[in-house]
Amino acid sequence: MDQNIDQFDPRYLVTLDEIYHSHWTTEKKQRIAFFREVIKYFWPKGHPTQLIQITGTNGKGSVAYYLEQGFKSVSRSGSWTGPHVFDYAERFHINGQQVAHDDIVTAYRKIQELYGQFLKEGYEQTSLSFAETGILMTLHLFEQYDVKWGIMEVGCGGRYTPLMALDMVACVLTNVGNDHPQSLGTELWQRAMDKAGIARPGVPFFTAEMDAALPYVVKTAEAEGANVIQIDQKAVEKMRELQPNAPEFKLRNLALASQVIRYFHPDLTLAHLLEFMVSKLPGRFANVAPNVIVDVAHNPDKITRLAEELSYTYPNQKFCFLLGLTRSRDVRQVFASILKLAKRIVITGASYAGQNPEDLAEQLRLDFPDVLVENNPEKAYQQEFKRLEKDDILVLTGSAYMIDQAINSNPYIRHLNATYGWRVKNNSNDY
Repeated sequence: MDQNIDQFDPRYLVTLDEIYHSHWTTEKKQRIAFFREVIKYFWPKGHPTQLIQITGTNGKGSVAYYLEQGFKSVSRSGSWTGPHVFDYAERFHINGQQVAHDDIVTAYRKIQELYGQFLKEGYEQTSLSFAETGILMTLHLFEQYDVKWGIMEVGCGGRYTPLMALDMVACVLTNVGNDHPQSLGTELWQRAMDKAGIARPGVPFFTAEMDAALPYVVKTAEAEGANVIQIDQKAVEKMRELQPNAPEFKLRNLALASQVIRYFHPDLTLAHLLEFMVSKLPGRFANVAPNVIVDVAHNPDKITRLAEELSYTYPNQKFCFLLGLTRSRDVRQVFASILKLAKRIVITGASYAGQNPEDLAEQLRLDFPDVLVENNPEKAYQQEFKRLEKDDILVLTGSAYMIDQAINSNPYIRHLNATYGWRVKNNSNDY
């Protein structure tokens, strides 16, 4: 560890960070306070669902789903996760099932109606954000379907997200890795401080972090007044006895979810919970065809997990990769761990916020000389699928946007996904 943990004072460091970025943090905190008022207006007696907030670099979507499935064994459960791969409705689950499109339409219209009434009460005329709208729709669906346990996944970070406007019965942090340095900080302790900032006074805080970030996570959560419950290697080994063929990271995720559930239902056994915690979210190591795997991994840590699962599931196999990448991520850093598994690599576009495929290929050829380029994701997928030989496996990864554009069978939804924000970008004021 580079820094002396005794000098790590999270309360003071958060204070300094907020002073140094006062405009940004004041705006974020005011928005959380505003959103808390919105929620209070919608549910003046409090929301009836017991909510659990989850964050982390890797595995938070899987753990959220494990929690939903596990709690389903004792009562009705639900979850709100992201991102979606093909369809916005993927973000909403009730008792392990994706909600119907009609549910999305009804929930959205109800939320807009209530929010209109809220604004008439004299509040500042302002629109709900993408995340706030999703959260309110989720809470509406939880109430509609009488959900007792609701799992809410943080999109990025933790301390300043809209979910901080909600009361939680538990907070969960999977781990802290190398993600979003521009928004969460370049240092590991900064990212740990932001993610563990979801902790609340008197609320149990669970984490499966076991590496360098753990001291920062524990000190941050305890500074917020939380009771920290750590998942250690012993818990992972107990899970291994029941799941001997699972990779290490999956065992950690299962152990973490099981610990949370058994905190509230100590009578449940691990064996019982594992009977329910079997399904996966869309786009997480999912077979869309017998010889095609898609995974929404998009940073070095997630790609490393993907490489581990590929090696574990298909020993000694070489793979054909179709890759896309978004924002300012370093292509060589992100995909370093899969190069040793590659038989062939094709770089393609990623629609929303996608990087130029030619530029990506030029950089990646420094490590893997034979990199091909096809700018159109759908065309790239079709070409690579046709090229597959008998024992080949094609893996699509690096960007959920790329995967969507490559294989989404609904052309209408695919178009809207690819052109997200077009009205704002085009300054459309025609009506």
